[in-house]
Amino acid sequence: YNPTTKTVYITLVALSSGAPFNLNGTSFGSMVIYIPAGWNLQITFINQQSLPHNLNLVQNTTATPTSNIGDDGKILLTIGATSSDYTFNGIVNGQSATGTYDDIPAGIYWLACGITGHAESGMWVVVVASPNVTTPYVVIH
Repeated sequence: YNPTTKTVYITLVALSSGAPFNLNGTSFGSMVIYIPAGWNLQITFINQQSLPHNLNLVQNTTATPTSNIGDDGKILLTIGATSSDYTFNGIVNGQSATGTYDDIPAGIYWLACGITGHAESGMWVVVVASPNVTTPYVVIH
């Protein structure tokens, strides 16, 4: 992270080892990334799996994702697809994509694969933006 530019750099990888629907080896929201509210996010997503995947920043309204994350809240950013094809399109093995989101409001979000059923099968992490957080950190439950 860079406190001068108030930017948090997040890299998530769909690993070829472990569960098929994972991010950095975790699944079902067991990774929680805490960031200061009002900071910027620069998110890099890398796919090492044979299945296509993408990554979406979702201001969620449900506790866990359903088959279509667009029904679970507001998608703020789509990486590796577009806002119109995230349910079926993504980057393939060996590809990476990066996106940025500026000035994230306080709240609870997901970073989740938008391809139908992937988040529901475990491919999501939680992002907590809080005015009480001064230094970004990660907890794995």
